[in-house]
Amino acid sequence: MLETFIRYLSVCHAMSNEKRREFLERLTEVEHDVLTSTGGLDIETADTMRENVIGITRIPIGLAENFVINGRQVLVPIATEERSVITQASVGARLVKNFEASTTGNIMIGQIQVLEVPDMASAKGAVLAEKEALLVDANTISKSRKAIDIRVKELDSAVGSMLIVEVYADVRDSMGANLIDSMCELLAPTVARLTGGRVNMRILSNLATERMVRVSATVDKELIGEDVIDQIIEADAFAWADPYRASTSNKGLMNGIIGLLLATCNDIRAVEAGAHSYAAITGEYKPLTKWMRTETGDLYGRLEMPMSVGTVGGVVRSHKLSRIVLKLLGVETASELAMIAGSVGLASNLGALYIMVTEGIKSIQA
Repeated sequence: MLETFIRYLSVCHAMSNEKRREFLERLTEVEHDVLTSTGGLDIETADTMRENVIGITRIPIGLAENFVINGRQVLVPIATEERSVITQASVGARLVKNFEASTTGNIMIGQIQVLEVPDMASAKGAVLAEKEALLVDANTISKSRKAIDIRVKELDSAVGSMLIVEVYADVRDSMGANLIDSMCELLAPTVARLTGGRVNMRILSNLATERMVRVSATVDKELIGEDVIDQIIEADAFAWADPYRASTSNKGLMNGIIGLLLATCNDIRAVEAGAHSYAAITGEYKPLTKWMRTETGDLYGRLEMPMSVGTVGGVVRSHKLSRIVLKLLGVETASELAMIAGSVGLASNLGALYIMVTEGIKSIQA
């Protein structure tokens, strides 16, 4: 087993300068300079992006190897300050012949909070009766990204009953926060009139349960041995039984996901908030991954989580580095990026488990 571990680990440390140069040959000279020198951001540009700018931070971007996702080979740029993140993802990816990934679409949810509703049943009926008109109004915000549904729910809370009017919109290849917020702001006065209540919050939800990524992977029992499969399943059971372990398990898979999203200038806080909220959606905090044996004795794993990412709009559009990394990944759509991110998450989890049950995590952190 030690020889197997060393063989996988050595692959992840053996990417030559020549191979890295070959990977970067698809870039223009200007793009190469942005990636390796300037980082695509100067202090003047930074000052237009954020408040009270005093400097710029840079994080190394490395390549995670060995990924085959839906039959396509991918080298994955990951921005991280933490040693071993790229190694764990690469080790996990090498154990898998192909990651099968899919998404459920690009639907984001906005919420309008209504308080002091005099008649909750009548208010619900009034909103739903005007659903089509509300959708028409919402869709004046964008020609291509459309609101597709209006739903209502009643909540009991510490401040009394409240009506929540939810706007579901297909944001396509954007992350969608600005669009959803604008739709909710636009509809708020009409919702207040229809319900007779007082509108308070009108804002996007980061628990993007209509924008899920699902990834599965199989590891041949001949590759790692039945004993290691047993140990990985035992480690996984630990996470499912104990939220203290589940938290660290989910942090490990988010290492790779956040690194990829940081390199593409996506909103890592939104994705992480959605991930951990989804992990606790049943009322108990659980892992985002699950490992088990197949009928033939191989190791099978799956990941399911919200993935609200974009390939257009916002900083993704304006930051030079983001456009370059997306070019290197060979992706154009948000769904493509989400599937790669989900695969990186499952690989990171598998790589960490494999290393921990064999030689231990400290073996790759030196």
